[in-house]
Amino acid sequence: MNTNIYNIIKERGLGLQSPTLNIITDTTSELTKALASVRRLPVIAPPLATGIPQSFINNMTASLASATACTSQSAIHIQDNLKNIFTSIVQSSMVNNIESLDQSCANLTNLTGSITGEIDDFLISIKHVATQQIKRIEDYLKGLINDVDLQSYLNDLIAQLEPLKKSILDVFDKETALFLDLKNKIESSSLAKSLEALWSNPCAQMLLDHTLPDDLKGLLHGQ
Repeated sequence: MNTNIYNIIKERGLGLQSPTLNIITDTTSELTKALASVRRLPVIAPPLATGIPQSFINNMTASLASATACTSQSAIHIQDNLKNIFTSIVQSSMVNNIESLDQSCANLTNLTGSITGEIDDFLISIKHVATQQIKRIEDYLKGLINDVDLQSYLNDLIAQLEPLKKSILDVFDKETALFLDLKNKIESSSLAKSLEALWSNPCAQMLLDHTLPDDLKGLLHGQ
């Protein structure tokens, strides 16, 4: 054992980290600024002849809040992935052995993509959308663009957020589904080995012969 490695871990733990968490922080900060800028918009109401409809502001607020919720979920998912990193390594290796995949890294790569940069571009794009929203609102408040142009610009930007959020959540869904699939394969392999071993026990075989489905019994009787 390397005593230097041991001492570092003993003193402060592994300190696992993902640069994606920094991108999430930056993106969340920009979304917060964008939300603050939306709240500065004047609402059109008598006697005002200009301004932005309250319904439009509500839609903007909801869209930014949804994007912020997505970044918060991203942080939680990545932190959980970091905590489970050794479980992911072990499970991927075990399934590789079960399925004779030798040194393939496919399962591990697909299981941990979110902590190694797979969602970074989506997060950066969300931040860019928020930045553009802030800029357009500033232009409007300075009188550089009118109400109609502002709403058109912001509508286009809002439309960009949905597919970006979906792409991030799709990555999380993929990782969760793969985690469950690997877990099922490991448990199935363990149970298959136990079943074959128990079948050689006359008492266990008598019980299993009454309770197992026909296809499994047929395979066991054929051993």
